[in-house]
Amino acid sequence: MYRTLVFRLALSILDDVAEAEEAAQDALIAAVDRLDRFRGESSFATWLYAITLNVCRGRLRQRRARQRLSQVLRALLHSDPPLEARPEQIAMHREADAAVWRAIRSLDEKHREAVVLRYFHDLRLADIAQVAGVSERTVRARLHAAHERLRIALDAKVDRT
Repeated sequence: MYRTLVFRLALSILDDVAEAEEAAQDALIAAVDRLDRFRGESSFATWLYAITLNVCRGRLRQRRARQRLSQVLRALLHSDPPLEARPEQIAMHREADAAVWRAIRSLDEKHREAVVLRYFHDLRLADIAQVAGVSERTVRARLHAAHERLRIALDAKVDRT
């Protein structure tokens, strides 16, 4: 019963069946983990909806962060997706996205962390500095260096094709 309610809420927020399935599963696991914190101040379903909503919000934040990263990297490469993409263009963009992820994974740990925290977790520079235990200036330098390394790696990929 609750699984269906959670899935329907997740689907209505995320508008993607596969992602809603994952979010529903994450929400139910989180609810089981937090069951001892349920105080009965609201109905169990309301409490479960709140958990589901928070899980979905997190996924939406991650989605927006991935989109921002893609936009930044496309700007670095000076390429924009076509307005009306044909199947071959869609395939090329998927391949480009895969190349971006490979390039990000190739960064050393401190640069990859800066990119991930900024663009996937949507953290401000001050927050990244606090998490990493460095100054904001260091975070800016790491992001700048990471952007440059990603641009070089992706330019090399483009030159090979």
